[in-house]
Amino acid sequence: MELGKVLKIIDRAIRNTWLDKISKDHESFYLLKEDTLKNALYYHLRTELASLLEKHNLRIYTEFYHAGFIADLAIVILNGDPGNNNHLKDDIDNVLAIIELKYKACSTMKFFEDDVQKIKNYIDATPSPTTQYYLAFIHEAEYEYIEDDSWLTLEQQVWAKDRLTELSGHYIDGEMTWTVLSHNVEGV
Repeated sequence: MELGKVLKIIDRAIRNTWLDKISKDHESFYLLKEDTLKNALYYHLRTELASLLEKHNLRIYTEFYHAGFIADLAIVILNGDPGNNNHLKDDIDNVLAIIELKYKACSTMKFFEDDVQKIKNYIDATPSPTTQYYLAFIHEAEYEYIEDDSWLTLEQQVWAKDRLTELSGHYIDGEMTWTVLSHNVEGV
């Protein structure tokens, strides 16, 4: 299977997991803070993508060192013969997805804005046309409904084009709302 198709399957799995699984985990009180969100996303993606991971030598890692930063979650391609180098990190051929997660109930936006900047730093440090980036934010705060509500400024949306998808959970009129906002023209 060509890499473009693999990327589309991963992208679809991330989006569907956010809307279908993570939303239900939140509703069922499985998610307490960022680490439980990370664990849930890892579990659901690994389950959903199990055959693709094995068939294409893909792996999902948490706390992944990438471009001088630590990504919350990454999906990577291993080389054809992993385990024969000094460290498994030396067996990674390509990074397909980087996901930054944030789960806060506070009113400050700084923590979320910092992760937006972190994604920008990844893109600048290791520009790769095959790496897709995701911001997965749960903000337990009340929002007004704004169509295409985004964590990014208009200036940030320029560098996010064709690279970034925002996954968001927040309250509108007292009801938790789950959205996916893609800055990709047609998804991946």
